[in-house]
Amino acid sequence: MSWLAIHLDFGVRLVESPEEARAVGEVLVRPCFATLSRLSGRRKDRWSRHGKPSAEAIGSYLTDPSIDAVSLDTKPGQEITAMAEVENGVRQRGPSVPSETRYPATIAIPYVAAELEAVVSGVCYLARTVRAAAGYLALEPKYGWAHEVALGGFLPRERVGLSEPRRRERRGRFHHADRLATELAGVEWGNFLGPSHLARLDLGQVRASGAFARVAELAPGLVYLQVSEDPAEDLTEGFEAKLQAARRALAPVLMNTSGISLE
Repeated sequence: MSWLAIHLDFGVRLVESPEEARAVGEVLVRPCFATLSRLSGRRKDRWSRHGKPSAEAIGSYLTDPSIDAVSLDTKPGQEITAMAEVENGVRQRGPSVPSETRYPATIAIPYVAAELEAVVSGVCYLARTVRAAAGYLALEPKYGWAHEVALGGFLPRERVGLSEPRRRERRGRFHHADRLATELAGVEWGNFLGPSHLARLDLGQVRASGAFARVAELAPGLVYLQVSEDPAEDLTEGFEAKLQAARRALAPVLMNTSGISLE
């Protein structure tokens, strides 16, 4: 089994946006996210108010100013592990981070090939709902690794299919969080581009490059790019060649991460 790691950066303060908060809840209770069976609220890194997920409950938690994030995970003792966390705008990243990428949504769930399209569709809908300005999807061979990739900030682990430059790219997202609204630290299997990225790209040229299996305009100023149809390629040596083609297509918005330390 392998796990999908999903991350979105957005600027909507869901605590003040009940319609969007409810829409987030509706996405996270779709059947493709059924492994997320326990709801919790976070306040100052302490989790409480455990309950059963529903669109109404998730929306209520996200608009509660006494909570700074909503979490969904698996019940204790459940064989398969998964998680999702969505910040609601009560707590934010440092002042150097632009407002449009100030809050994260992170998900790590088991990869089931038959449910892939439903998951991608759900994440794209979530990106539209919170007006994501950046984000990505990747595949990892273990839950703990997917959790780390979704959250970001961890030293990237070595594995088949993860080159040293790509590990630096992943590290660069943490070191240069203040630049993610305008630059991509790197390319993953799935990628979200926001308005500041698109302002510096010719989307027609990106399509014509042939570097992406999917180029979907989700909303004005929001595009989803997918490098291949099968995320399992992410765990193979051959995937790096496809990433190199994607990097060339996205060169105008790629930051230089060659100096990022992996120690």
